[in-house]
Amino acid sequence: MIVDLFEAARADRANAYALDDLTYAELATAVARVAAELVRRGVGRGDRVALVSENRHALAFGYLAALQLGAIAVPVNPLYRADDLAVVFADAEPTVAIVAETCMPFVRAAWAHHGALLDAAEVERIAADARAPVAARRYVDSESAALIVYTSGTTGRAKGAMLSHRNLAAIATQLIAAWRWQADDTLVIALPLFHVHGLVAGLTASLCSGGRIRVHARFDAARVAADLAHDATMFFGVPTMYVRLLETPRDTPLAPLRLYVSGSAALSPEIHRAFEARFGAVILERYGATEFGFALGNRYAGPRVPGSVGIPFPGVRVCVSAREEFRVLDDGEIGELLVAGPNVFLGYWRNPTATAEAFRTGDDGTRWYRSGDLARRDPADDTYAIVGRIKELIVTGGFNVYPREVEDVLESLPGVRACAVLGKPDRVCGEVPVAFVEAEGPIDSAALLAALGARLASFKVPKELVVLDALPRNALGKLDKPQLRRDYLAGTPTPSPADRANA
Repeated sequence: MIVDLFEAARADRANAYALDDLTYAELATAVARVAAELVRRGVGRGDRVALVSENRHALAFGYLAALQLGAIAVPVNPLYRADDLAVVFADAEPTVAIVAETCMPFVRAAWAHHGALLDAAEVERIAADARAPVAARRYVDSESAALIVYTSGTTGRAKGAMLSHRNLAAIATQLIAAWRWQADDTLVIALPLFHVHGLVAGLTASLCSGGRIRVHARFDAARVAADLAHDATMFFGVPTMYVRLLETPRDTPLAPLRLYVSGSAALSPEIHRAFEARFGAVILERYGATEFGFALGNRYAGPRVPGSVGIPFPGVRVCVSAREEFRVLDDGEIGELLVAGPNVFLGYWRNPTATAEAFRTGDDGTRWYRSGDLARRDPADDTYAIVGRIKELIVTGGFNVYPREVEDVLESLPGVRACAVLGKPDRVCGEVPVAFVEAEGPIDSAALLAALGARLASFKVPKELVVLDALPRNALGKLDKPQLRRDYLAGTPTPSPADRANA
């Protein structure tokens, strides 16, 4: 199904640019050559092809070739080292891995009892070799797995989320429809292609639309800004990228694209407004996850509301449910966001227990995916807002504190570049909020806490404020709260007043 969309775009746009400076016809031929090499290495229907590389053509060729053959692509974070890789390889059991040179030593250390290793440079040589054989497409059922994306593992052992050919087609067509994606669009991204945001929202949807995508190996604010000036119409990024664009010299121009999209982490209202004020562009924030691609997004025609993730994408259903059972809550109440639709994944690879735990059955038999995110619906404009993660909810003295609410206020204060609020065990209150701040320069912690006290209820004000040179982030630029917790909150609980008195 997803391959049919690629082939339709190639039929209509054979001589148009598809990926960087490759036309649709050239890309199709390159992919067919790589597919033939995978067949020669023993790849068949349902076999897994691991992709361990930074952004480069070999990764795209391997992904598309796997889809053409009915195999399953398994993109892997190129920052993973031997232990992380061993977990993924033991679970996925790839027949072949396409590996960048910089990753090869770590892959070899974790590759015991698996198949062939292909150097990414060799894959690109094969793709360009006019004498190389080509492989024909192998047809598979649309419900067959096409992609296994391993969750980051920052909250526990990584799980492989299986997205089917139908899932990929649904996600791509939903984005194309919602964002008015046309064949004359050029998308610029510096998102990693091992992640759904870059691989599915970026590469896959662009190739289905008949448009062009230009992929940067990594994000460099000055280079991206310069590239956007060359016929680009869209840019997809994460909040950190928009912060870095705002930090460029004041005379740095930024093209007035028709669409700037932010996702993968919450975009603070402060950054949203600052970007519009400086560059005249209103960022469209959307909400997604590995398990369903994308569920919500601000309206393309507006309004694009800071702090909101908008409305469901076409064909997607969402609801806000009680956490302990399936019960749809009233508007304005906070509960778990559930997602249903043709974009929702098949389940976790070889993990039926985790799959069963990930779903809840509705009163009408609908299979709802449990996002683990806390949300509320605003009936005034029929939009949704994400207020935090269930696992991050802080209960202090019987009161609920939603970290995102505190973070939004904190990030609006002068001198705060980024922040994270976590719950720290406390003998009296159960938990107390603690704030970690990445500052733009010297900062007055007492003044920040006082400013928070003037805007928030006392139980929401962090009891500690820790200033760091930089907050930990994962490869996508998303704040790594579990790492922050391990580094700074792994000690003993906050002592009670009596403990302090006896100290």
